[in-house]
Amino acid sequence: MIDNRAEIQDLNTRYAIAFDSRQLDESVNCWAEDGILDETEGGFGLFEGREAIRAFFRDSLMANSTHVVHMMFNHLITSIEGDHGEGRVNCLVEIMKTDGSYARAHVTYHDRYVRVAGRWKFASRVVTSAFPHEPLTHAG
Repeated sequence: MIDNRAEIQDLNTRYAIAFDSRQLDESVNCWAEDGILDETEGGFGLFEGREAIRAFFRDSLMANSTHVVHMMFNHLITSIEGDHGEGRVNCLVEIMKTDGSYARAHVTYHDRYVRVAGRWKFASRVVTSAFPHEPLTHAG
């Protein structure tokens, strides 16, 4: 059980570091092939399947930013049963956009996990606002 918890926490960290380092393949591979990313509350949409998630990361998030930092905290794994688990984690995301503007968001990830070929992946991740978003500002 402890090993599963550590591996799931590592999945969350692996995703954040890969995304912030602009390692598209590594960040997308944190999802199961049929994984879901639900960003509807933030106005981005629902992405079903790894290829849809890849396109969203590549064409929207990464294409419109120069720097991103995910600061993950308060990771709570609420259940693990066999190859499935659930949990949530809070995140402060800081973004420097390509137009020079800056954004900060506090979000909560509501996660379902699945073990695929011995590795934990996101089966789904629903993103909700945990705190009012800071308005965009221009650098300088």
